[in-house]
Amino acid sequence: MKYFLIPLFLLFSLLSAVQGAFAEPSISFEDKTFDFGDVNQGDLLEHAFVFSNDGTDILVIEKVTAS
Repeated sequence: MKYFLIPLFLLFSLLSAVQGAFAEPSISFEDKTFDFGDVNQGDLLEHAFVFSNDGTDILVIEKVTAS
């Protein structure tokens, strides 16, 4: 019986490792752009970009800048 369990355990370990190797984050946005229209100088503007991680790994966001 134990000779059957060892290869089975090794197979599940290998499958777990292979699945982890292909894991990657994937970001998706509801809207990629937003037009504020005509704006007067000094007006405070705010907009929230809603996004989600559709991937299978942790999404890390670094160095966010405005354009």
